[in-house]
Amino acid sequence: MRMMITGGGTGGHTSPAVAIIEELRAHDPRLVLQWVGRRGGIEERVSRAHGVAFRPIAVSGWPRKRTLRRVWVGAKLVWAVLRCMLLVRKFRPQVVLGVGGYVSLPLMIAAQRMGVPTVLHEQNKRLGMANRVAAPRADLLFLGYEDTLGDYPREKARVVGNPVRKDFLTPPEQAAAREALGLRPDLPVVLVCGGSQGARSLNTAVAEMLPTLSPGDVQLIWMTGVGGAPEARKAAENAGGTVLVYPFIEDMAQACAAADLVVTRAGASTTAELAVLGKPAVLVPYPHATDNHQEVNARAFEAAGAAVFVADQECTGSRLSSIIGELVNNEETLDAMGRAAKTLGHPLAAEQIAETLMELIFARNR
Repeated sequence: MRMMITGGGTGGHTSPAVAIIEELRAHDPRLVLQWVGRRGGIEERVSRAHGVAFRPIAVSGWPRKRTLRRVWVGAKLVWAVLRCMLLVRKFRPQVVLGVGGYVSLPLMIAAQRMGVPTVLHEQNKRLGMANRVAAPRADLLFLGYEDTLGDYPREKARVVGNPVRKDFLTPPEQAAAREALGLRPDLPVVLVCGGSQGARSLNTAVAEMLPTLSPGDVQLIWMTGVGGAPEARKAAENAGGTVLVYPFIEDMAQACAAADLVVTRAGASTTAELAVLGKPAVLVPYPHATDNHQEVNARAFEAAGAAVFVADQECTGSRLSSIIGELVNNEETLDAMGRAAKTLGHPLAAEQIAETLMELIFARNR
């Protein structure tokens, strides 16, 4: 099987792609892949880390405001589409998979114009701009949520959920995860994570909260992002309890497994991982996300009873301390939230997508 993947810009787009790649490789040991994305973007790092050939294109996000910059961005898009046509002609993919982000649009347009089957995956509850443009001519559209918002051909859509990597499907036991991290087994653990780049508002709130902690209250795992780590380490020196500060956590499945509660942003991949793990959460959506999709994701978890929603501007040290204190001391509430999160999980999403992709190719080649 020969497949091209495109998309990126954030881990919310690349993580599902990796999960699908893992499943496709399990199905087809002769799988040949190529990833098209922006040079220096997260998609390049992720693709190379997973042994996938990477092909760069020059493309920029579409300006929301009517400015002359749109002319330049439009010219780059045309050039990127032409380059993608050359890439398609040379690689000869049997299918092209788009996982979202503006960088995915040139290859999707090129493949559709050249008659190559195209499949999209939308992780968020609101269809992203690139997927909205590509959806009418796509062969299939996989959705993360049944009531996904936006205009798209409903007859081509299949609700499969958001794929998660195998690490999250088979996490370690909580006791083993805590032991590996050097945490006490008898005290609650809270994981605070603002995404791969960190989140300033979360970091500020946690730093404000630390002096109020007592040694017997809670243990914190705090992923700050590279830029926030130095200040976080200083703040942790004045903490009353155990605080583990990490610029980045490689084994996020282990960190989540160790935690009783997760405080984080509401990106699609993050919420999908919380769901399959059945982890209660405090969700603080990034307020500047495209189409405000993180708030839509967070509201869906709040409505299910799986999370507490906190607006970014309301995320203060005192508010966070109050919420965490109330939740970690109420095992019954945490259990109920965990069960609610599980109802939103789709552990077989990657498998369903992989099998459908192979069926699509087989049907076209008969």
